[in-house]
Amino acid sequence: MKIENKIANFEKMGIGLFVHWGLYSKFSRGEWSQNILNIPEYQAAFNEFNPAEENIRNLVRLAKKSGFKYIVLTAKHHDGFYLFDTKGINSFDSIHTPFSKDVIKIFTDECHRQNISPFIYYATYDWNNDKYNNDFTGYLSELRELIKLLCTNYGEIGGFWFDGNWDKPNANWQEQQLYDEIRQLQPNAIITNNTGLEKQGTSEGRDVDVLTFERGDPKSITHIQNDRYLAAETSLTLNKHWGNAQNDLNYLSAHDLIEQICRTRKVGANLLINVGPEFDGSLNIHCQSMIEIVGAWMSVNHEAIYHTNNFEHLTYKTCSNDDDFIKGDYLFVDNLGNIGNSNVVLGGEENRKLIFNDYPSRPITRISWLDNQQEVQFKQNSKTNTLEIEANGFEYGTNLVERVAKIYY
Repeated sequence: MKIENKIANFEKMGIGLFVHWGLYSKFSRGEWSQNILNIPEYQAAFNEFNPAEENIRNLVRLAKKSGFKYIVLTAKHHDGFYLFDTKGINSFDSIHTPFSKDVIKIFTDECHRQNISPFIYYATYDWNNDKYNNDFTGYLSELRELIKLLCTNYGEIGGFWFDGNWDKPNANWQEQQLYDEIRQLQPNAIITNNTGLEKQGTSEGRDVDVLTFERGDPKSITHIQNDRYLAAETSLTLNKHWGNAQNDLNYLSAHDLIEQICRTRKVGANLLINVGPEFDGSLNIHCQSMIEIVGAWMSVNHEAIYHTNNFEHLTYKTCSNDDDFIKGDYLFVDNLGNIGNSNVVLGGEENRKLIFNDYPSRPITRISWLDNQQEVQFKQNSKTNTLEIEANGFEYGTNLVERVAKIYY
């Protein structure tokens, strides 16, 4: 099946940065704090919103430096606060705060300068707009007007990430009209509509471009739905909240995050890694460090994460250990230790013999690790379609969690 160019280009991006930032950031208790905790001072946050403009730019620069190809920023979350100039449609926007500037304009301009694709998150479920419950048709008309502003005032937009239709599953959301208008104004923009925690990996018949897996870790993905090839994207938080939460210390380890990048690419999806900035737009030390660690790993292995064509036809694998796999021209191996002496690595790291079955008979000329270009010893059997390698450990002073080798033909 022919894959649309914009979907193929989206798949090649590999990893994106998700940014949940808004008035809820002031209270550091998560993005649903207004709804769940009923914070009475929420309006006060609107009157105090005055972030450092440079923090917005720095976030884009950090993403670019760390190997992310796109950023999804919450232009409006469910609390109804707009990070852009609504041109009088609603006064609950960043223009009417002490900041008095259009955050999305600053964000998209910096993205274009850094050559990283800006994506817009827009919550369709709204706690603040009375029309949502009392005049839903009027609410949808207003929503389309606001999306039109986002389509026409900020240059090229990489995609739109909608979230909230799950709140009214039986309502007529007039989605096709919205999507048609986006495609007319931003023909290359990817359209995503999050199906939520319970309906992962299905398009639900919608004319979208991406299958979503919120906090998901799928073992397989059905890319072809509704007679179209759809991209896929999993999203995860670094702790248990999307918006910043000061007392949530349950952070992922760097090991788990790196392995999640690899597992996500293995099954044919992009990974959207979330951060929740502080009220002033800065990142706390935990989020900053985790993104920098991703950047360090990507600086070595980026080509294996970006390099893909059509995921439906790229999986060769398999090994007796399901965590080790081959995707396209790249071989991923986990659980390798360090080579050293017995004083520091308990006798040194033994080579691991790995056998991959169902490997194509295309003759391999060599295999080498991406981190140090060292040759990997291998045997290829064209009669049994097997590939056997000797996976040695990391050299002393290095441990990249997941080791990647390139296959040459």
